[in-house]
Amino acid sequence: MVRWGVLGLGRAADSFANAIREVENAKLTSIASLSKNKNLKFGEKFNIPKNCQFNSYEELINCKEIDALYIATLNYKHADLIIKISEANKGILCEKPMTLTKDESKKVFDQLNKSKVFFLENIAYRSHPQTNEIINKILNNEIGNITQVESSFGFRVNPILKFKPGHRLFVKKFGGGAINDIGCYPVSLVVLIARLLKNQDTEIQYNITDVYKKNNFRGTDDEGSLKIEFQNLFDAELKISIKKDLAKPTIIYGTKGKMIIPNPWLPNKNTSIEVSTSEKNYIKKISSKYSVYANTIKAASVAIQQNNNYCKFPNMTWEDSIISSKILTEWKNYLYKV
Repeated sequence: MVRWGVLGLGRAADSFANAIREVENAKLTSIASLSKNKNLKFGEKFNIPKNCQFNSYEELINCKEIDALYIATLNYKHADLIIKISEANKGILCEKPMTLTKDESKKVFDQLNKSKVFFLENIAYRSHPQTNEIINKILNNEIGNITQVESSFGFRVNPILKFKPGHRLFVKKFGGGAINDIGCYPVSLVVLIARLLKNQDTEIQYNITDVYKKNNFRGTDDEGSLKIEFQNLFDAELKISIKKDLAKPTIIYGTKGKMIIPNPWLPNKNTSIEVSTSEKNYIKKISSKYSVYANTIKAASVAIQQNNNYCKFPNMTWEDSIISSKILTEWKNYLYKV
């Protein structure tokens, strides 16, 4: 049984605490928040003893009664906490985005390579059976050679929140903006496909060909798009927004047809994908024993029990997190001109 602690007690931590209840090989035993009130409320809701409710992140990081930590803090704290936890020789599951820049990513992985602890960036759809089904259909050449990917993620945030002081989505220093919040989803998907077609071993080469952005008065991005050419592989068109719903499915086009993924990012226990070619058109139903977040917790806990420092592909490997961080950094640098 892997004993987990949680740093930061917002919505992500709540999702983690609910999901870990499904998993047989893991248990939430400790929490830490800079707010005593959040500690008490969260601890009462999830039956965490008061002596396991810490009022500083460092106390929990150095606690000898835990094996791994889930980082659920604001984005700008992730890199520093990953390094501290790695130095304390604990396993790490970090809420996306892992870091805010590729320079932060380099510092993080320099330390991870030194400490050799477990690390996984929490992009949960990667652990769901739906992702394995998508991979199998690509490898089985059902839609032919991949030529293009269209992928989007967007939801409408209450506009009033823009005027709320300190809201994480709209404060640049906290890592706010659509790219930091949800850009990692479509980026990590096209990285997955590129890695798959490159047999996971060869360095991925790409060119960013077109960028669109729309910033709000606080200087963070509300929406954007990105076109990428993965050299000798396929083209990708990505769109994100925290201003409006982007309900379009992800579509993977091939020389024989296409694969349609209606719910790519948070697939339910029962989900489906559609394959459409000149020869056949069918819907493949997919079942999962666990919810989307529980799949990730189980995979991470198995790897920790086996003394591995990463989860196997198609989970987010260290290499996938690095290349995704690089693409996201280039996207943000274009927008912000930093």
